[in-house]
Amino acid sequence: MSPSFARYATTSGRYEPEGIYLSAPLEGACVVIQGWGAHPEAHGAYTYNGVPLKGHPGVDLAAAPGAAVLAVDNGRVTEISIERGGVGRYLKLEHAWGESFYAHLDDVLVEAGQAVTRGQPLAHVAAQTAAGAPAHLHWALRIAPYNRFDGWGGFTDPLPYLVAAEVSTVESGGDEAAVVAIPPMLAERPGMRRP
Repeated sequence: MSPSFARYATTSGRYEPEGIYLSAPLEGACVVIQGWGAHPEAHGAYTYNGVPLKGHPGVDLAAAPGAAVLAVDNGRVTEISIERGGVGRYLKLEHAWGESFYAHLDDVLVEAGQAVTRGQPLAHVAAQTAAGAPAHLHWALRIAPYNRFDGWGGFTDPLPYLVAAEVSTVESGGDEAAVVAIPPMLAERPGMRRP
């Protein structure tokens, strides 16, 4: 008689971050202009689900207005909404491993509930953010299981899940002109729902 675990397919790694390799969220080069955890003093003034942020909860990528925003993996669109004065128009995709979050969008090319494939165009980058900062994409991941009360809003650094050759930073040779001022977040109010 074989042990019970031998009768079931192995799902090791299916919901773990190891083994997740994502495609780039933008068409063309991905230049990080504000990294994960950056500027903790500025971001710490804002709360996410009532908990002060520990730093920037995602990465900001330089993008020209209208640049195509792409799905980083196969998934399903779970939310399309607007946070006025904050991240502006945004969308979230659900994946087997968690969710991806894309913000500062202009026109959205998909609908809630729609299945999407890796590399599929989702939206275009807005000409400027809701707070008036120059065009860029704010991108973040939540790896399941996640805790929205961890000081990061449940997000994790997305860069380790990309091929390193696809990403550069301003310091490593990116465009110095792409650096933007830190866009302010929307101050959380009682009863407000953060994305």
